[in-house]
Amino acid sequence: MIPKDSIKDIMNKPFGMEKDEKILDAISKIIQYKIGRLIIFDTKIPVGIVSEKDILSFLFKDKLHRNIGEIPVSEIMNDIYYVDEDTSKTKAAKFMIDKRCSSVAIGSAKNFEGIVTKTDLTKYYAEKEQGKNTVADWMSLHYFSVFTKDPLYEVIKTMLGFGISRMMIIDDNKQPSGIVSTGDLFRAVLKIETLDEMKKNLGKSQAEEEFWSKYGFFCSQPSGKIMTKSIIKVKANEDLAKACQIMINREINALAVGETNSLDGIVGKRDILLALAQTN
Repeated sequence: MIPKDSIKDIMNKPFGMEKDEKILDAISKIIQYKIGRLIIFDTKIPVGIVSEKDILSFLFKDKLHRNIGEIPVSEIMNDIYYVDEDTSKTKAAKFMIDKRCSSVAIGSAKNFEGIVTKTDLTKYYAEKEQGKNTVADWMSLHYFSVFTKDPLYEVIKTMLGFGISRMMIIDDNKQPSGIVSTGDLFRAVLKIETLDEMKKNLGKSQAEEEFWSKYGFFCSQPSGKIMTKSIIKVKANEDLAKACQIMINREINALAVGETNSLDGIVGKRDILLALAQTN
């Protein structure tokens, strides 16, 4: 019998693709379905997972000088982490923190049932954990930031180097102006370089170097150009469950914390995992 607090009751069926399909196909699906990851299958057996961050990291770090319309997605996929269907939400949160992953699959490769993400657990917290914590209890006081005029190269290098999903963008007076997330970067690449253009240009070594180099067309642009300008704030004494609901409603991964003219910290979905991990 499955326990009442089982993670299974919030799992979803993921979007997927076959391991021989190309990176360009993965990009198309992520954009089309507005998702953050894809399960990779070998016929009907799940063999890996690919996220926006994986694709961005591949495009930025690897200089294979091959057309992304020719590279199979299996070359950049990562391992899938599994938990049993009777795993509690608290244990699942702890597991995701320990493994530094943003999703877990339910079951096994031979008995794949579904997937649970940080967003699913954040939604659960919003619905079931009201009044248990304030934002101040779990917000992150320290965060990475760059100035609006700093090049995107520094943003990408820092985010991929430290394994973070967002950076605060500040103005010359060190006041917050916006946020750049992995998703913002991912979409910006596609906005500047259409899928057809990426397929054509990233297959040429010189074009690739010019696009991704520190002084290239894309990475030399100021961070302020692609940042999400409307910073959504929440007060430190607000119920953490309400902050979760705002993230779900706005389809964002983090909120700034502070009063109108102050920035005291950031609270994001990883912080929600930490809060859930401490739930009795």
